[in-house]
Amino acid sequence: MEIRYLRYFVTVAECRHFTRAAEKLGIAQPPLSQQIKKLEQEVGVPLFERLSRGVALTPAGQVLYDDAVKILAQLDHAVQRVKQVARGERNQLRLGFASSTVVSQAVLELVRRLQQAHPDIDFQPIELPMPALVETLREQDVDLAFLRLPCYASEHVAHTPLFPDPFKLVVPANHVFAKQQSVTLSQLGDDPIILFPRDIGPGLHDALVDALKGAGLAPSNASLAPQLHSATAMVSAGFGIALVPESLTTQLSDHVAVVAVEDMPLVSHVVLAWQRTNTAQVVRRCIHTAREQVTQMGS
Repeated sequence: MEIRYLRYFVTVAECRHFTRAAEKLGIAQPPLSQQIKKLEQEVGVPLFERLSRGVALTPAGQVLYDDAVKILAQLDHAVQRVKQVARGERNQLRLGFASSTVVSQAVLELVRRLQQAHPDIDFQPIELPMPALVETLREQDVDLAFLRLPCYASEHVAHTPLFPDPFKLVVPANHVFAKQQSVTLSQLGDDPIILFPRDIGPGLHDALVDALKGAGLAPSNASLAPQLHSATAMVSAGFGIALVPESLTTQLSDHVAVVAVEDMPLVSHVVLAWQRTNTAQVVRRCIHTAREQVTQMGS
């Protein structure tokens, strides 16, 4: 299938009229109609419904349109990057952060090392909730992303593990647990537990709720923090206690204390993820460097 066929098809779909599309493309209308007919013959189904005053996409045409727009955008992006290299300009890499990873000191240290190892790359940070971030990866609107597992949507992308991040209990500094080295989940029943909204991380939320229910706790009455990393601030303000990944407890105020949970069955994992079909050299270089640096950071 020729790329120009897709461009012609997308233009007709957006103009909803062959004559207007031909004018926009700078070609005559009859050749455009012939090219669309050839495309329909090639895919084996009608793509447009011919109307008295224009055309409309068929269901099959709508499917092709959605994919064609993405293909053409990726092609234009690739051409632009080739021209940048030819002009000696810096490479760009769109680096995504799940909201619960952006304050992790380990993640930030790895990003610093990536920038030091690749001074020719212009890293562009993007912060999103995990489901939205995975979707941008799948659409290749983001090149690499730091995710926190478990995450249902992560099944659709490739990823490499960075580090485990066990959950810790955060309590007010004057709480009875504040001076204890550890507690069990069953001891938490008397305090309101602060959770994060399910829609910002369904997989992690469900796993945490299951862990609480397994200990006989009722998280349905929990307070909600705007984000996972906001839960510690709500503890400091006196809203309750919170279970958060350890990496979110490294720079807390004196108004809270961090306590280990002996029987916590849930361990989150921070990973670096990418779209499986993304073969860009700049992406592969950063994945390789991230793996090397994580090994050094852990030694």
